[in-house]
Amino acid sequence: MRDVLLEKIELLRQRMVNTGTQFGLDHPEVLEYSIQIDQLHNELNQIDHSLSKAGSSKNPYRFYLLENKAFFA
Repeated sequence: MRDVLLEKIELLRQRMVNTGTQFGLDHPEVLEYSIQIDQLHNELNQIDHSLSKAGSSKNPYRFYLLENKAFFA
């Protein structure tokens, strides 16, 4: 689930940057992407908090970009 959220966050971030570059940072779509990213970050924080309370160790994550696609290792 964490990996799915991380991938969604990265893809939305890329869309937000592209839209901001094309239309300006004050464009309504950029704000909408930012809001969606914030919501996903909140979900990710809740998952991480739940895992830490349960004593589960989470694996560190890394991602890299290749040809406008996000990959996680």
